[in-house]
Amino acid sequence: MARTKSSVKAPKAPGEPVYTVMAFITLVALALGCVLMYLDYDEYGQKPAPAEKVPALPKLGDATPPTPPPPAPPMPGN
Repeated sequence: MARTKSSVKAPKAPGEPVYTVMAFITLVALALGCVLMYLDYDEYGQKPAPAEKVPALPKLGDATPPTPPPPAPPMPGN
C-alpha cells in the first residue's frame, strides 16, 4: 500500500507545547502585575499627603555674616 501525501502528517517541532505554556504563564504574570499595580495605585490615591513644614530660608544678602571664632590660646611651652 502506497502512502499518499495527504495521509502523511507533518512532524511537530519538539518544543512546541513548551512555548505555548511559557506564553500562557507570561500572559498570567502580566495580568497579575497589572492587577497588583492598580490595587497599589488605588490604595495610594486614598491617603492624604503628609503635611510637612518647609523651613524658612533667609534671603541672600540680608543675613549678617557669621563672626569668626576667637583664635585658639597658645600652647604652653612653645
